[in-house]
Amino acid sequence: MSGVKKTDPAGKYDSLIEKHVRSLGWMKKELTVMDSLIDPVMGINSWDDAVIVPFGGKKLVASVDGPYTKRLVEKSALIHSATDVVVKGARPLFALDTLTGSEQDMREMIFSLKEQALAMKIPILGGNTMVDPDSEPKCSLTVIGELMTKEPIRDCGACKGDVIALVGEPIWGNRAERIEKAKTLFGAWFKILEKEVNIHASKDVTKGGLISAVYEVCEKSGRDYELSENIPFSLTRNLDNFLISLPEKECKKIEKICRESVVSFSVVGNVL
Repeated sequence: MSGVKKTDPAGKYDSLIEKHVRSLGWMKKELTVMDSLIDPVMGINSWDDAVIVPFGGKKLVASVDGPYTKRLVEKSALIHSATDVVVKGARPLFALDTLTGSEQDMREMIFSLKEQALAMKIPILGGNTMVDPDSEPKCSLTVIGELMTKEPIRDCGACKGDVIALVGEPIWGNRAERIEKAKTLFGAWFKILEKEVNIHASKDVTKGGLISAVYEVCEKSGRDYELSENIPFSLTRNLDNFLISLPEKECKKIEKICRESVVSFSVVGNVL
Protein backbone atom coordinates (compact mmCIF):
# COMPACT_ATOMS: atom_id res chain seq x y z
CA MET A 1 0.00 0.00 0.00
CA SER A 2 1.60 3.25 -1.12
CA GLY A 3 -1.20 5.70 -1.80
CA VAL A 4 -2.01 9.12 -0.36
CA LYS A 5 -0.64 10.11 3.05
CA LYS A 6 -1.61 12.99 5.32
CA THR A 7 2.04 14.00 5.47
CA ASP A 8 2.38 14.45 1.70
CA PRO A 9 3.63 18.04 1.38
CA ALA A 10 1.24 20.35 -0.50
CA GLY A 11 -0.27 17.46 -2.42
CA LYS A 12 -2.86 17.84 -5.15
CA TYR A 13 -5.66 17.56 -2.57
CA ASP A 14 -4.38 20.33 -0.31
CA SER A 15 -6.67 23.08 -1.65
CA LEU A 16 -9.71 20.80 -1.31
CA ILE A 17 -8.82 19.93 2.30
CA GLU A 18 -8.20 23.59 3.06
CA LYS A 19 -11.65 24.53 1.72
CA HIS A 20 -13.65 21.81 3.44
CA VAL A 21 -11.68 21.10 6.63
CA ARG A 22 -9.23 23.78 7.73
CA SER A 23 -10.91 26.99 6.56
CA LEU A 24 -13.61 27.08 9.26
CA GLY A 25 -11.30 26.97 12.25
CA TRP A 26 -12.10 30.63 12.97
CA MET A 27 -15.81 29.78 13.36
CA LYS A 28 -15.14 27.02 15.86
CA LYS A 29 -12.97 29.40 17.88
CA GLU A 30 -15.66 32.09 17.78
CA LEU A 31 -18.44 29.78 18.98
CA THR A 32 -16.59 27.59 21.51
CA VAL A 33 -18.11 29.54 24.41
CA MET A 34 -21.56 28.17 23.45
CA ASP A 35 -20.76 24.76 24.95
CA SER A 36 -20.54 26.35 28.40
CA LEU A 37 -24.24 27.25 28.24
CA ILE A 38 -25.53 23.68 27.97
CA ASP A 39 -22.63 21.20 28.41
CA PRO A 40 -23.50 19.05 25.37
CA VAL A 41 -22.30 15.49 24.81
CA MET A 42 -21.02 16.74 21.46
CA GLY A 43 -21.07 20.44 20.61
CA ILE A 44 -18.87 23.13 19.15
CA ASN A 45 -15.68 21.78 20.73
CA SER A 46 -16.33 18.39 19.14
CA TRP A 47 -16.92 20.00 15.71
CA ASP A 48 -18.36 16.71 14.50
CA ASP A 49 -21.06 15.79 11.97
CA ALA A 50 -23.88 16.29 14.48
CA VAL A 51 -24.67 17.83 17.87
CA ILE A 52 -25.71 15.63 20.81
CA VAL A 53 -27.45 16.87 23.95
CA PRO A 54 -28.94 14.98 26.92
CA PHE A 55 -32.73 15.26 27.06
CA GLY A 56 -35.18 13.43 29.28
CA GLY A 57 -32.78 10.65 30.16
CA LYS A 58 -31.87 10.11 26.51
CA LYS A 59 -29.47 11.69 24.05
CA LEU A 60 -30.84 13.71 21.14
CA VAL A 61 -28.75 13.96 17.99
CA ALA A 62 -29.28 16.90 15.63
CA SER A 63 -27.79 18.07 12.37
CA VAL A 64 -28.58 20.87 9.91
CA ASP A 65 -27.60 20.70 6.26
CA GLY A 66 -28.01 22.83 3.18
CA PRO A 67 -28.99 25.04 1.55
CA TYR A 68 -29.51 22.50 -1.21
CA THR A 69 -30.28 23.40 -4.80
CA LYS A 70 -33.62 22.25 -6.15
CA ARG A 71 -31.83 19.61 -8.24
CA LEU A 72 -30.36 17.92 -5.17
CA VAL A 73 -33.55 18.35 -3.15
CA GLU A 74 -35.41 16.40 -5.81
CA LYS A 75 -32.83 13.62 -5.68
CA SER A 76 -31.83 12.95 -2.07
CA ALA A 77 -31.55 16.02 0.18
CA LEU A 78 -33.32 14.41 3.15
CA ILE A 79 -31.15 11.30 2.87
CA HIS A 80 -28.04 13.47 2.61
CA SER A 81 -29.06 15.32 5.78
CA ALA A 82 -29.88 12.15 7.70
CA THR A 83 -26.47 10.53 7.18
CA ASP A 84 -24.88 13.00 9.62
CA VAL A 85 -27.18 11.73 12.37
CA VAL A 86 -27.09 8.05 11.49
CA VAL A 87 -23.29 7.77 11.22
CA LYS A 88 -22.91 9.01 14.81
CA GLY A 89 -24.92 6.03 16.08
CA ALA A 90 -28.45 7.45 16.05
CA ARG A 91 -31.82 6.60 14.54
CA PRO A 92 -33.58 9.61 12.95
CA LEU A 93 -36.88 10.61 14.58
CA PHE A 94 -38.09 13.52 12.44
CA ALA A 95 -36.99 16.43 10.26
CA LEU A 96 -37.75 20.13 9.73
CA ASP A 97 -37.34 22.02 6.46
CA THR A 98 -36.74 25.58 5.28
CA LEU A 99 -37.83 26.31 1.71
CA THR A 100 -37.50 29.32 -0.56
CA GLY A 101 -38.44 29.87 -4.19
CA SER A 102 -41.57 30.18 -6.28
CA GLU A 103 -44.69 28.28 -5.26
CA GLN A 104 -44.21 25.87 -8.16
CA ASP A 105 -40.59 25.21 -7.17
CA MET A 106 -41.64 24.59 -3.56
CA ARG A 107 -44.42 22.23 -4.64
CA GLU A 108 -41.94 20.18 -6.65
CA MET A 109 -39.40 20.11 -3.80
CA ILE A 110 -42.06 19.13 -1.26
CA PHE A 111 -43.27 16.32 -3.53
CA SER A 112 -39.77 14.82 -3.55
CA LEU A 113 -39.12 15.41 0.15
CA LYS A 114 -42.42 13.72 0.99
CA GLU A 115 -41.41 10.65 -1.04
CA GLN A 116 -38.02 10.49 0.68
CA ALA A 117 -39.56 10.99 4.13
CA LEU A 118 -42.12 8.22 3.71
CA ALA A 119 -39.56 5.80 2.26
CA MET A 120 -36.95 6.47 4.95
CA LYS A 121 -39.53 6.80 7.77
CA ILE A 122 -38.22 10.25 8.70
CA PRO A 123 -41.35 12.44 8.93
CA ILE A 124 -41.05 16.14 8.13
CA LEU A 125 -43.09 17.69 10.93
CA GLY A 126 -42.62 21.41 10.33
CA GLY A 127 -40.38 24.15 9.04
CA ASN A 128 -40.45 27.54 7.37
CA THR A 129 -41.27 28.74 3.85
CA MET A 130 -40.55 31.96 1.96
CA VAL A 131 -42.38 32.33 -1.36
CA ASP A 132 -40.17 34.44 -3.61
CA PRO A 133 -40.55 33.91 -7.36
CA ASP A 134 -37.33 35.85 -8.00
CA SER A 135 -35.06 33.79 -5.72
CA GLU A 136 -33.21 30.61 -6.58
CA PRO A 137 -35.10 27.64 -5.12
CA LYS A 138 -33.25 26.25 -2.10
CA CYS A 139 -33.92 24.01 0.88
CA SER A 140 -32.21 23.45 4.22
CA LEU A 141 -33.04 20.51 6.47
CA THR A 142 -32.68 19.72 10.16
CA VAL A 143 -32.78 16.07 11.24
CA ILE A 144 -33.32 15.07 14.87
CA GLY A 145 -32.53 11.56 16.09
CA GLU A 146 -32.05 9.47 19.22
CA LEU A 147 -28.68 7.91 20.05
CA MET A 148 -28.83 4.11 19.87
CA THR A 149 -25.35 3.49 21.27
CA LYS A 150 -24.12 4.20 24.79
CA GLU A 151 -21.73 6.80 23.42
CA PRO A 152 -21.60 8.48 20.01
CA ILE A 153 -19.11 7.30 17.44
CA ARG A 154 -17.00 10.43 17.18
CA ASP A 155 -14.77 11.39 14.26
CA CYS A 156 -11.68 11.79 16.48
CA GLY A 157 -11.07 8.29 17.84
CA ALA A 158 -8.96 6.63 15.14
CA CYS A 159 -6.10 4.59 16.60
CA LYS A 160 -2.72 3.47 15.29
CA GLY A 161 -3.09 0.20 13.41
CA ASP A 162 -6.77 0.73 12.60
CA VAL A 163 -8.22 -0.26 9.27
CA ILE A 164 -9.90 2.55 7.32
CA ALA A 165 -12.97 1.29 5.49
CA LEU A 166 -16.12 2.35 3.67
CA VAL A 167 -19.53 0.88 4.45
CA GLY A 168 -21.97 1.07 1.55
CA GLU A 169 -21.65 2.04 -2.08
CA PRO A 170 -22.00 5.70 -3.10
CA ILE A 171 -25.58 6.95 -2.90
CA TRP A 172 -25.75 8.05 -6.52
CA GLY A 173 -28.36 7.69 -9.25
CA ASN A 174 -31.93 8.88 -9.61
CA ARG A 175 -34.23 9.46 -6.63
CA ALA A 176 -35.58 5.91 -6.50
CA GLU A 177 -32.09 4.42 -6.73
CA ARG A 178 -30.76 6.70 -4.00
CA ILE A 179 -33.65 5.85 -1.69
CA GLU A 180 -33.07 2.11 -2.09
CA LYS A 181 -29.31 2.45 -1.55
CA ALA A 182 -29.87 4.57 1.57
CA LYS A 183 -32.45 2.18 3.03
CA THR A 184 -30.06 -0.72 2.52
CA LEU A 185 -27.09 1.17 4.01
CA PHE A 186 -29.04 2.42 7.04
CA GLY A 187 -30.45 -1.07 7.67
CA ALA A 188 -26.98 -2.64 7.66
CA TRP A 189 -25.57 0.16 9.82
CA PHE A 190 -28.26 -0.28 12.48
CA LYS A 191 -27.40 -4.01 12.60
CA ILE A 192 -23.72 -3.10 13.04
CA LEU A 193 -24.66 -0.81 15.94
CA GLU A 194 -26.85 -3.49 17.53
CA LYS A 195 -23.94 -5.95 17.41
CA GLU A 196 -21.81 -3.37 19.27
CA VAL A 197 -18.92 -3.65 16.82
CA ASN A 198 -15.94 -1.71 18.17
CA ILE A 199 -15.73 1.25 15.76
CA HIS A 200 -13.19 3.86 16.84
CA ALA A 201 -14.32 6.67 14.51
CA SER A 202 -16.96 7.32 11.85
CA LYS A 203 -17.93 10.03 9.40
CA ASP A 204 -20.16 10.31 6.36
CA VAL A 205 -18.32 11.08 3.13
CA THR A 206 -19.83 14.34 1.94
CA LYS A 207 -18.26 17.76 1.28
CA GLY A 208 -14.70 17.42 0.04
CA GLY A 209 -15.06 13.70 -0.65
CA LEU A 210 -13.21 10.74 0.82
CA ILE A 211 -9.83 12.45 1.01
CA SER A 212 -11.20 15.30 3.14
CA ALA A 213 -13.11 12.93 5.42
CA VAL A 214 -10.06 10.71 6.03
CA TYR A 215 -7.84 13.73 6.59
CA GLU A 216 -10.23 15.25 9.15
CA VAL A 217 -10.67 12.00 11.09
CA CYS A 218 -6.93 11.37 11.30
CA GLU A 219 -6.05 15.02 11.96
CA LYS A 220 -8.50 15.19 14.87
CA SER A 221 -7.26 11.81 16.13
CA GLY A 222 -3.63 12.93 16.05
CA ARG A 223 -2.69 10.20 13.58
CA ASP A 224 -1.33 9.87 10.06
CA TYR A 225 -2.87 7.63 7.41
CA GLU A 226 -2.11 5.82 4.20
CA LEU A 227 -4.72 5.15 1.53
CA SER A 228 -4.65 2.33 -0.96
CA GLU A 229 -3.85 3.04 -4.60
CA ASN A 230 -6.76 0.93 -5.86
CA ILE A 231 -9.74 2.54 -4.12
CA PRO A 232 -12.78 1.90 -6.35
CA PHE A 233 -14.35 5.31 -5.65
CA SER A 234 -13.51 8.94 -6.33
CA LEU A 235 -11.39 10.59 -3.62
CA THR A 236 -12.97 14.00 -4.14
CA ARG A 237 -16.65 13.39 -4.88
CA ASN A 238 -19.48 13.29 -2.35
CA LEU A 239 -20.20 9.57 -1.76
CA ASP A 240 -22.73 9.76 1.11
CA ASN A 241 -21.60 6.39 2.46
CA PHE A 242 -19.86 5.82 5.81
CA LEU A 243 -16.15 6.05 6.54
CA ILE A 244 -15.04 4.09 9.60
CA SER A 245 -11.81 3.45 11.50
CA LEU A 246 -11.71 0.19 13.42
CA PRO A 247 -9.39 -2.57 14.67
CA GLU A 248 -8.61 -5.14 11.99
CA LYS A 249 -10.07 -7.94 14.14
CA GLU A 250 -13.49 -6.22 13.99
CA CYS A 251 -13.62 -6.23 10.20
CA LYS A 252 -14.95 -9.79 9.92
CA LYS A 253 -17.99 -8.87 12.02
CA ILE A 254 -18.87 -5.99 9.72
CA GLU A 255 -18.07 -7.97 6.58
CA LYS A 256 -20.55 -10.64 7.67
CA ILE A 257 -23.32 -8.13 8.36
CA CYS A 258 -22.67 -6.31 5.10
CA ARG A 259 -22.61 -9.53 3.12
CA GLU A 260 -25.94 -10.63 4.62
CA SER A 261 -27.41 -7.18 4.00
CA VAL A 262 -26.01 -6.98 0.45
CA VAL A 263 -24.02 -3.86 1.32
CA SER A 264 -20.48 -3.24 0.11
CA PHE A 265 -17.59 -3.11 2.56
CA SER A 266 -14.29 -1.79 1.23
CA VAL A 267 -10.99 -1.48 3.07
CA VAL A 268 -9.35 1.69 1.71
CA GLY A 269 -6.37 2.31 3.99
CA ASN A 270 -4.72 2.21 7.40
CA VAL A 271 -4.15 4.54 10.32
CA LEU A 272 -0.45 5.03 11.03
